[in-house]
Order: sequence, then structure tokens, then C-alpha cells
Amino acid sequence: MLENPDKVWKTLHWFWQHQTSPGLYTWWEGEKRLSTRWESIRGWVSPNPVTPHYWTAAEMLLLQLDMLVYLDNSETEPTLVIGAGIPKEWLNQTMAVKGLSLPNSQVDWQWDGKQINVMLRGERYKVRLGSAFPAETLLQIHSSR
Repeated sequence: MLENPDKVWKTLHWFWQHQTSPGLYTWWEGEKRLSTRWESIRGWVSPNPVTPHYWTAAEMLLLQLDMLVYLDNSETEPTLVIGAGIPKEWLNQTMAVKGLSLPNSQVDWQWDGKQINVMLRGERYKVRLGSAFPAETLLQIHSSR
């Protein structure tokens, strides 16, 4: 995401608008390379691309999860980054994220319009907020093992 959520959102919108099967969140892999046997198994009468491509779908899902919470290992101490992909206009309403898995822990967070409450279960991490959140945002961190 490279601290550039606008670019990430443009990428997401492009992929959402160019699905092989709209609404099923599937994308293509290359051009027609499969044997006749696979064409009939995949359910396409005359397929052009090879679809679905699960790797692309997985990358899209992981990107969206990282936009909510990700672990930044580029610093000396691993840092949990909350909401790096959240657009500023979303901050006009409350929101909550629950049960996201990280290495050795799970995280919930809640935004009430002024404060972020973070609950870490498992390993503890340093926490910082994504760039959309105001500098004066209060941050409450709770943890349990």
C-alpha cells in the first residue's frame, strides 16, 4: 500500500470492474490454454481466459484485509498498523473490525469518531494508526493472552 491508499483504491476499483464473472470476485489467468476436458469441467462453453484464478482472488482479499490491519515488520519493533487503507470520508461514521488474524495474535478495533479502541489477543505489538486518522486521535490498547 506504501502509505498511498488512493492508489490502492484505484487498483481495487479496476479489479472489481474487470471481473471474469461479475459478482463472483473471480479473475482470469492467461489465455485459453486448457484441454477440452478442463473446459467442460469448469463450466464454460467457449472459454477465452482460464478462470477462476484463485491466486488473484486471494491477493485481492489479503490486500483488503491489510487495509484494515497489517503488521509492519520494516521497523525495529514489529508495529501493528490500524486502518492504513481507510478513506478519510469513512471517519464520519463509527466502524468496527473484529477477529482479524495476525502472526500469534488476533485483533479487533473500533472507531467511535474520536477514539480507536484496539483489543489484542495473543502477542502484543506496538500500534500506530493509518494516515487518514487525525493526529489527535486517542488510542486505547487492551490486550489479553
